[in-house]
Amino acid sequence: MPRHLPISGSLGEFDFAAILARMHSQALDGQLKIVAAAFTKTLWLQDGGIVFAQSSRIEDSLGSFLLGRGVIDREQFEKSRRRMQKHGSRHGRALMEMGLLTPEQLWNEVSAHLHAILFSLFPLRAGRYEIGSLPADSRENIRIEVHIPIAILEGVRLIVDEEFIASRFEPGMSLYPSPDKRLPGVPLKPYESHVLSLVTDGCGVDEVVAGSELLRFNTLKVLYALLRLGLVCDSRQPARHAAPTPASAQLPTTFTSFDEALQYYNTRFEYIYRVLSKEIGPVAHSILADSITTIRDSIPPCFQVLEMGPDGRVDEKSVLKSIWYEDFAVHSNEFLRGLEEILYAEIYAVKRHLGKEHETQILRWIRESGT
Repeated sequence: MPRHLPISGSLGEFDFAAILARMHSQALDGQLKIVAAAFTKTLWLQDGGIVFAQSSRIEDSLGSFLLGRGVIDREQFEKSRRRMQKHGSRHGRALMEMGLLTPEQLWNEVSAHLHAILFSLFPLRAGRYEIGSLPADSRENIRIEVHIPIAILEGVRLIVDEEFIASRFEPGMSLYPSPDKRLPGVPLKPYESHVLSLVTDGCGVDEVVAGSELLRFNTLKVLYALLRLGLVCDSRQPARHAAPTPASAQLPTTFTSFDEALQYYNTRFEYIYRVLSKEIGPVAHSILADSITTIRDSIPPCFQVLEMGPDGRVDEKSVLKSIWYEDFAVHSNEFLRGLEEILYAEIYAVKRHLGKEHETQILRWIRESGT
């Protein structure tokens, strides 16, 4: 396959999950239009996430979606549809005017509706894709923010088409662990980590299936997600040294305590906060806090009650009080892994909101700051 994703093409060459993965790896923003025989569905991708979805199918309209979920009944659907047509308003507004939706329900239901359109595209077998620019002006005020790797993982989890999943694997296909063994912000469930652990250098798909505690379909579905996320490869990949990451920074090797390790990382967390807050103001604190929240399921338990101070530093008491009695020599690797995951997640948040130049600035500072 070509390294760069063409601006348009067939789903026979790149399936939907592969297109999302390529756009994410190439940091492409824009409208991704999927054209099939019976519909056209469009996604808006921006800053590493999916922010909006729309479909030409009548069955994908908000009213039909709410009817299918039992939020409204058929009579309410018809009355609201007539009101919408009479006043030229949107269906959600018509339902609010009729007292059938509260503002909170509107936001929640529209968000669920957009997610449903997004996830419906994953098992699509035929059609074409086109990548264009985002609209300059839009009246879409209710949006979502789904990190693309999370969208891929959740979308594949929802696939029930066994034939589609089986068709993603060629006979005799070999698998290899990826040199990039982690993907920040994408917490795998225990059964998915189990399947990932079965992938050894050059192992066959059937070999993984045979060793899995899951049924064949479930194992293949996990492998498909891991392939699209880049955690597993179908060919041997060279180790990547060129792109700097927090893991490639010069790490001290003389930590003697949890407190000392946390202080080291806190200087980096504070620097990241200063860079982000200088550009976008107080909201920087919430952005960084949210970046940590997305990875809580994949970091050690001592970080589950983590609190961030007003300067962007991790509050020591919120972390150390649950681990101070542990043996540092025994638990240091796990503790440092958690700090690295947090660092990586925060740097990715900076990249999403400020761009690659600020990410590079932070990585350069981390490398040059030494110990």
